[in-house]
Amino acid sequence: MKRRYSLKTIGAVFLLSAAVGLSASTGAKAQQVYSSQPQDSQQSGNFQQPPAPDAAQLAAMRKDVQVAASYQLPDDFLPRMTTTLQALQDAGLQPPPPEGHISLDDTIKRVESVPGIEPVLKSQGFTARQFVMGLTSFGITYAVTSHAADAKDAPRLNPHNVSLLQKNPDAVRALLQQMGNQPTQPQ
Repeated sequence: MKRRYSLKTIGAVFLLSAAVGLSASTGAKAQQVYSSQPQDSQQSGNFQQPPAPDAAQLAAMRKDVQVAASYQLPDDFLPRMTTTLQALQDAGLQPPPPEGHISLDDTIKRVESVPGIEPVLKSQGFTARQFVMGLTSFGITYAVTSHAADAKDAPRLNPHNVSLLQKNPDAVRALLQQMGNQPTQPQ
């Protein structure tokens, strides 16, 4: 039986990844982030929470988070990603669920391995790499800019991405809504 994971679960995982990178300065902080997984993901029955990362995994995660935080989003990223997520949903395709602590490169390979995903991504102007890097960069940028007071150990963000999100709050909300993580109040 093929498992289906909602875009809400996948979105929560991407944003959780960003949160882990932001708060992974100690193992205790990382454990706290993992134990605060959104309820929808826990209740889906399809997502198992991985154990807290060890020191080597934290170092690799921090490096990946900085790479993603530095990745420059294209100017049309917000509406195009919103449309892409809808197209994936319409096609009944889901990126694969997370499995523990995997690198960005492994995540990209897992997305590439989903049968039928490449033509949908291509039709929206994305490769699997651009899709993963874009969503991850968006998630990190959104998390850091939304919680600046808690982001003292945050990665350096790409200034273009910060500006893109600040100039397009409606498009940010639309993407978050498509991901199933609509904020309760406008930014």
